[in-house]
Amino acid sequence: MEAITIAENEKFLRQKSKKVLFPDNDLQKEIEILKEFGRTHEICLALASIQIGIPKNLVIIKTKTSDLKIMAEKDWLILINPQILSQKGKTSSWEACMSCLPHVSLVERPYQMDIKYQNEKGEEKIEHFEGFVCTVLSHELDHLDGIFHMDRSNQTLQMNLEERALWRKEHPYKVISKDCEFEYKPIEKGLQK
Repeated sequence: MEAITIAENEKFLRQKSKKVLFPDNDLQKEIEILKEFGRTHEICLALASIQIGIPKNLVIIKTKTSDLKIMAEKDWLILINPQILSQKGKTSSWEACMSCLPHVSLVERPYQMDIKYQNEKGEEKIEHFEGFVCTVLSHELDHLDGIFHMDRSNQTLQMNLEERALWRKEHPYKVISKDCEFEYKPIEKGLQK
């Protein structure tokens, strides 16, 4: 299974995902599909279900840690119907996406967020995320609203995988502030030209 891309079906990816209503008889099967996708695509740190054809408010992320080595070894955290309660701080990084390749964009995101979500049993949870994992999660939450990283950027380049890896080494993830107020600028999303 491959991710749906903007080249194949941008209109599908631009839709707003639907709330998961409990009980949902398809939910466990869909979560397993997401996890399997993540296991077979090692560079996948997180995934919004719409990226593989399931337009539901469902995101998986490898773990809450910002340590990439640990992140790669942990199981998935499942966030159903996630809602941002608060966001603070500011980071800047060059983002890419399996659905939006070869676009790489410089994006500002919050350094920390509190998220309310439901687990697989429908129980409500609140989690705190910060650092790089917060950036990754912010990116996925945007997918649930049909927003791409390019929509949040004034600077987008096109690169293959090798060029992207080198570019990120030369332009690493940057923490601008850990606790300033954060708010996204309004964006106008639309089909790519």
